[in-house]
Amino acid sequence: MLSKTLFNAVVILAVSVGGVSYLNTQAKAVDAKKEAAAVKTVEAPKTVKPKRVSASVVSIPKDPRSGQYHYKGRVNSGYVDFLVDTGASAVALTLADARKAGIRERDLTYDVPISTAGGRNYAARVTIDRLALGGIMIRDVEAFVVPKGLETSLLGMTWLGQLQEVRATPNALMLRL
Repeated sequence: MLSKTLFNAVVILAVSVGGVSYLNTQAKAVDAKKEAAAVKTVEAPKTVKPKRVSASVVSIPKDPRSGQYHYKGRVNSGYVDFLVDTGASAVALTLADARKAGIRERDLTYDVPISTAGGRNYAARVTIDRLALGGIMIRDVEAFVVPKGLETSLLGMTWLGQLQEVRATPNALMLRL
C-alpha cells in the first residue's frame, strides 16, 4: 500500500513538473475504460464519450521552403493554423488562437512552467473539447495556452499520440486514426 502510494506520488510529481504529457492522456483513457467496465450498480450507467470519433487519413503536404508541415485545424468552434511538431509533448496554443477556439483569457491560470526554444515560460493548462484535422477528430485533448514567446500554435503529442500512424513521406506527412 505504501509503495503504491509512493509510486503514485512520484508519477504525479513527474507529470506536474514536466507538464501535461502523453502519459496523462493515457492514464485518463485507462481510467475511463475502468469506469465504463465498472458500471454494474443500481445507478444509471455513466456515459463515457470516446476520444476518437472519426476514422480517416489526412495527408499534410511538406512546405518545400521550410520542410515543415502546416495545417489548419478546427479547435472547438474556431480554426487554428498549426505547425505539426512531433517533438512537442502537448498541443500548445498561442493566446490569439486560444481566443479563436473560444477559450476565455480570464479563465486561464499561467502556472505550468515550460521550456521552449525561446526559453523558460509559464503556460495555462486547458482541455480542448474537439480538435479536428481534416476527417480526424479527437475529443478532450490536453493542451497549453502560451501567452508569449510562441509564434504559431503547435500540434503536439497529446493529439498526435492518439493516432494509429504518423508517417513522413518525401512530400507529405500521413496521419491515420
